[in-house]
Amino acid sequence: MDYFYAQAEERRRPMMNGKIIVVCMYSGRTPDSGVVSSVNYLGRALGIHAGMPIIQAKKRAPPADSIFLSADREYYAEVSAHIDSVIRGSLERVSQASIDEWNGEDSKAAKKAAGLKESILGASALKCSVGVAPSPLGAKMAASKSKPDGLLTLDEQGQRSLIENSDVEKVPGIGPKTAAALNQLGIIKVRDLGKADPVSLSEVFGKKTGSWLIDLGAGRYPAVLEEEKEQEEVSRIGTLKEKTRDPYLILSKLDELEKEAKQWLMEMKKSYSTMGIIFITDDMKTHTRSLSFKKPRVWSEDTAKDKEALIKQFLEEDLHEIRRIGIRFGNFMDLGKQTTLF
Repeated sequence: MDYFYAQAEERRRPMMNGKIIVVCMYSGRTPDSGVVSSVNYLGRALGIHAGMPIIQAKKRAPPADSIFLSADREYYAEVSAHIDSVIRGSLERVSQASIDEWNGEDSKAAKKAAGLKESILGASALKCSVGVAPSPLGAKMAASKSKPDGLLTLDEQGQRSLIENSDVEKVPGIGPKTAAALNQLGIIKVRDLGKADPVSLSEVFGKKTGSWLIDLGAGRYPAVLEEEKEQEEVSRIGTLKEKTRDPYLILSKLDELEKEAKQWLMEMKKSYSTMGIIFITDDMKTHTRSLSFKKPRVWSEDTAKDKEALIKQFLEEDLHEIRRIGIRFGNFMDLGKQTTLF
């Protein structure tokens, strides 16, 4: 999906047409603390991008022409689920990579691609970019190349040309650190990997990553779509307004985060058997205290006493102030498979 969060906000707020829309993840410490999550293309033209501190983004965006919004994750999840149903109804096999990205396999992918774009637009009023190629890697890079609102179909030769001539940092799976290390070895383009010493690549990046880089340089791209992994846990973490050991302030923030996590449990129809609280202290260390339940629980059950007990336990065991707090639910079971839960 193209600039998904910001585009979703454009859809439900048509009066903002022509404005710079910046969707943010506010930390709550100050009115401008936090980072940009998504921005429309009007904002990108000014250099605003995801991950940029909100205060920096506001310096680039003229106040009269811009709107800064707090991310509405429940709304985006609802829109994503609607799009997901359209895609799964169109393609033979689908794997959702994230809230706004899907991978698909279909024997008639090239013929279906344009129609799929129209179906998504018709169902959600949102634009997307689609790439079709012999491999998932080629398709993903083709989709990125065609943004915004594009469609790019590649055959074997076109796929190889696109990948080989790309900068290494443009390849999904190669992060900034790996790209910087490759650049230091004189590897700027993917085609440079084919000239590199395989032994050196394995020594520098390890056996697994090294082997993948060697295959990438040789033009060997996995043609099989990875199995869709089932999410093993759901968690939400937030920053407290100030460092504290006050159980009331900690619990208040935790209640807020729990609502978001339980919304996911409700939408996915999952029960859980473990619950944990994540404490990040002022020395930047992460601690977890958790509980396991003999019988699975559903999202509607009250956890107040459990949260209070875990907070009390941690405060008695650790003298540091708490900077960030989070909640985690895991060990899921599909409610549809349970016959005795209620």
